[in-house]
Amino acid sequence: MEHVIVESQEMEKEEEEEEEVKPQKTKRVASLDIFRGLTVALMVLVDDAGGEWPMIGHAPWNGCNLADFVMPFFLFIVGMAIALSLKRIPEKLVAIRKVILRTFKLLFWGLLLQGGYFHDLDKLKYGVDMNRIRLCGILQRIALAYLIVAIIEITTRQAQSKELPTGWFSIFKLYSWQWVIGACVLVVYLATLYGTYVPDWNFVVQNPDSVDFGKTLTVTCNVRGNLDPPCNAVGYIDRQILGINHIYPRPAWKRSKSCTKNSPYEGPFKDDAPSWCWAPFEPEGILRITRPDFCIGLAWA
Repeated sequence: MEHVIVESQEMEKEEEEEEEVKPQKTKRVASLDIFRGLTVALMVLVDDAGGEWPMIGHAPWNGCNLADFVMPFFLFIVGMAIALSLKRIPEKLVAIRKVILRTFKLLFWGLLLQGGYFHDLDKLKYGVDMNRIRLCGILQRIALAYLIVAIIEITTRQAQSKELPTGWFSIFKLYSWQWVIGACVLVVYLATLYGTYVPDWNFVVQNPDSVDFGKTLTVTCNVRGNLDPPCNAVGYIDRQILGINHIYPRPAWKRSKSCTKNSPYEGPFKDDAPSWCWAPFEPEGILRITRPDFCIGLAWA
């Protein structure tokens, strides 16, 4: 009898030790999950109904419609997730390894979902034309912003004060390094945007509905600091680095008043529409990744 009691006590001790060793289940932040779900629902709404109701779709160029809030909302979620997830990983190398792995996953899915398109299946190109694959996209943009912000969060969190400063400027004192880095990025972005010289450029019309299909058209620029669709530094840098064949061929500016008769609805172009209406433009390009996207993610990390 005593032997049985001793064995039962030992079993109870072992069970208690197993419970202590067993890792605790990660607690979810319900408010963040709800906001994530609402953002996904908003994305589906504006993607499906934006063509019928242009007031909720992306603005053709200037302006801010309902669809233009989707990306900032996603970046807000990413910034919050960075702070919450990395808080549980005290070792820098482990955290950096996890961030890099997740970045590659996002880039992979971005290229797979948005990069290619089915083309020449009978010529064994496996559905993707590598000469025209789109290199940028929503997930790629989130991935690179996440990588930069997460690395900054990992390398600067030890420099933060353990106690919350008091006063009106406490938020600036606590996150001084983040504010400095964000300000530097913004200055470099604005200097690039307004200081880059944009020369004339050419493109081949890929839209079969155009009477100029297959022709090479010229867009006249020769300006610096221009923010209009055809001659801004954002498009110029993407064309130079990514290549004009690897950027988005159907930008929202095709619904602008300069191009379309029924603007802001899609439709036939005007007879006197400028040549750039047929040109490609990357809404998720290089400068788009390195400015407000970065700053929004950094602000919430």
